[in-house]
Amino acid sequence: MRIGLPVAAVLLMVVGVALTFVVAGNETFGWFAYAPLAEETMTGGGSLLLLTGWDQLGLALTVLGLLLLTFWSGYWTGRRRRRS
Repeated sequence: MRIGLPVAAVLLMVVGVALTFVVAGNETFGWFAYAPLAEETMTGGGSLLLLTGWDQLGLALTVLGLLLLTFWSGYWTGRRRRRS
């Protein structure tokens, strides 16, 4: 567990980021709203984020890699203090 877990975690993070930003395509979504009798201006103040299956998988792998690195860091710190 000395070097294998952090290497696997970094590899998961790299694959996750690659899936999220490189492999996954851009999803487009839009609509048209026309209200001729309305007194107000219709603006789209918020943004809509659509995630594809590849985006979700990439984000999940990145989060899993970060969790594994966090676990390894805590384990290594606790183990090192116990020996002293």
